[in-house]
Amino acid sequence: MPAIYKVSYVVPGEDHPGAILNSETSPHQGDVISLGSSDFEVIEVIDLVPPRGDFHYLHATLVRTTKKT
Repeated sequence: MPAIYKVSYVVPGEDHPGAILNSETSPHQGDVISLGSSDFEVIEVIDLVPPRGDFHYLHATLVRTTKKT
């Protein structure tokens, strides 16, 4: 079974609520993530707790890359 990454995405200083998503790949600094109709760049990824089996729990800090109207 492949690893599952449960990622908490947070956008500080924005009205965007962020998200908690499951993924089969880990986010990395510089990745671009689409949440709703907005794109965000990952600027930081932190392990929240040690992996448990195939589950990894991560926090990713994002910044908006484009303004959508």
